[in-house]
Amino acid sequence: MKTTQYKILILGFLLFACENKDKPVYQMKQASKPEIKDNGNQIVFASLPPYFDTWFASKRSLEGKVEAPAKVAASIYAGAQGTDSKIILFENPEITELYSAYLQSVAHVNRDADFYARVQDMYKNAAATGRELLEAKTGMIDAQNEMLELEARLRVFGYKPSELKSAQPNTAWIVANVAEVDLKHVRVGSNCQIEFNSYDNDFFKGKVVAIGEVLNNNTRTVNVRIALPNREEKFKPGMFAEANFDISESDKIAVPNTALLTVEGKTYLFKRKGNQFFRMEVDPEKQLGDYTILKSGVSEGDSIVISNVILLKGFSFGY
Repeated sequence: MKTTQYKILILGFLLFACENKDKPVYQMKQASKPEIKDNGNQIVFASLPPYFDTWFASKRSLEGKVEAPAKVAASIYAGAQGTDSKIILFENPEITELYSAYLQSVAHVNRDADFYARVQDMYKNAAATGRELLEAKTGMIDAQNEMLELEARLRVFGYKPSELKSAQPNTAWIVANVAEVDLKHVRVGSNCQIEFNSYDNDFFKGKVVAIGEVLNNNTRTVNVRIALPNREEKFKPGMFAEANFDISESDKIAVPNTALLTVEGKTYLFKRKGNQFFRMEVDPEKQLGDYTILKSGVSEGDSIVISNVILLKGFSFGY
């Protein structure tokens, strides 16, 4: 009988050990329930819990990448007359028609300017009337205004006529939609990497050749044009891609991503002072790798909770 009781006691101990061996330390060592103050903005423990790792905020230098969705906007091909002529095939038919109309307007300006010069010479020699001179001048001005209007519309799409004129054949133009806040990291002449949906795991090196002059109010992005060699014609207008721009930040206060939590569209973290924890709303600027740069909410030397933040969230927000 005693042997049977002894076996039951051992079995019960083993079951208890198996049930609790995988539980986190903070579940096994139950702490007293903290005191919640100021509508959850302050959490006070009777003693410092052992399961909240902290990290001291400081300014640091970070490196990372800006990623932007992109698309092949145009391909430039050599024309029948060789390198002296070219064909620009745009992904957007509206731009193709617009560019064709612009080229015609340039021809009209040249024609009407020549005609006006001839009428001026005739007028000086009494071979043309003042009315004819005025009509010739008006025609030239109308042609110039039409050309300027078409040029402005091209610029809205991110294309300057001078750039279109100097475009090199055997090149693809990639347009990336870069966020307004990231635009400061992009420079004309800088290199970037392009990854296409059509060519998995292949990266192609391009160069920034132009930055758009107009901000899209709906998406808060600016078009950045990238030139990419396309002698083999691999990159077709309309292809989707992703552009990656190398960036670096210095003297910025950043915290590990694990410190942050989002509630109803707002971002928070917890500062620790002894056995007290304070909920702080912060304004993130950019995530670079494992860190997030903050615009406000944290000062150098602040002790930031970087582990088990979800537990503090439960105490602070009640869920």
